[in-house]
Amino acid sequence: MQGGCSLQFSRKDEYREYFVERFGISKKVMMQYSFWQRSQKVWAFSGTLITERNIEILGVKALTLGKVPKPSTAFLRVVGSYATRNVVTLNSQDALKFLRGEELKGEFSVDHGYVIVRSTEDILGCGFYADTLKSLIPRKYRVQNTWI
Repeated sequence: MQGGCSLQFSRKDEYREYFVERFGISKKVMMQYSFWQRSQKVWAFSGTLITERNIEILGVKALTLGKVPKPSTAFLRVVGSYATRNVVTLNSQDALKFLRGEELKGEFSVDHGYVIVRSTEDILGCGFYADTLKSLIPRKYRVQNTWI
């Protein structure tokens, strides 16, 4: 096992290529992270492992595996500003709708599938585009109407 981690995790750095190919994030940026898989979850880690104990969480969740890997909003907020493709930029009104969990109609210059969604200032998180843009912001992080 690499990195001194006794385990339920296994190192799978090939997931780095997903972010390079899908989102155009440079290899140089992605080389800062090692990728560790446990079950259907892949975690990105940029530190040095210093323990031999069992680890519950390692870094930030980067992907959930299924037919197609689904990137996490948390990891996209870390690396999304480096993306050069499959990025949707929303105006402030649509960004608020997205953060509420609403679907947005419209055509965007991205491939169908998972996309990085940003406002003019910030990375908002993960969306899914297939003729409409579906918000994949976790419910617990969505903007509530009572907050506005």
